[in-house]
Amino acid sequence: MANGLPTGWSPLARGLHWLMAALILAQGVVGWVGHAMARSPAKVEVMTAHKSLGITLLLLVALRLLWRWAHPAPPHPADSRPWEVWAARLSHALLYLLMIALPLSGWLSASTSIVPWKLWWLIPWPAIAAPDQGLHEFAEELHEVLVNLLVVLLIVHITAALQHHFLRRNDVLLRMWRGGR
Repeated sequence: MANGLPTGWSPLARGLHWLMAALILAQGVVGWVGHAMARSPAKVEVMTAHKSLGITLLLLVALRLLWRWAHPAPPHPADSRPWEVWAARLSHALLYLLMIALPLSGWLSASTSIVPWKLWWLIPWPAIAAPDQGLHEFAEELHEVLVNLLVVLLIVHITAALQHHFLRRNDVLLRMWRGGR
C-alpha cells in the first residue's frame, strides 16, 4: 500500500480483467464466424453461443464495476502528466461503457428478431422489445458500430499498456499482470 492505496490490482480485479479479455476475444471470433455463416441450424447454434457470451460478459462487467466501486484503483505512475491521467480515465470509462452497450445492443437485436433463444441452451432469455424489423436492423447496425469502436479502443488500451512497459519502463502492465509488490 502506498498512501493508503493499493500499489497493484487485487487478485479478483486481475482475474476479472483477464477473464473478460479472453471472453471478449472469444466473443469476437464467435460473432465473426456466426455473422459470416449462411442461415442454418448451425448458425443458430453459433449465435446462441454468441448471445450467451454477451450476456455472461454483461453480468461480469456488472460484477467488475461493483468491485471497482468498492476498491480503489492503484495510483497512476508518479511521472504521469495530467493529460495522460485524463486519457487513461476517459479510455477506461469508454471501455466500461462499451462493455455494457455492446451486450445491450445485441440483446435488443436478439429481442427484435423472431428467433427465440436460451442462455447457454438452458434458460429462456427474456426479450427487451417486441419483434420489429426496423428496430432489429437499427440494433444490428448499432452493434456493429460499437464492435468497431471497441476494437479501436482495445488497440489503444493494449498499445498504452505496452508503451508503459517497454518505453516508459514503469509497472502499469505488471500491476495488472501480477499485482502489487
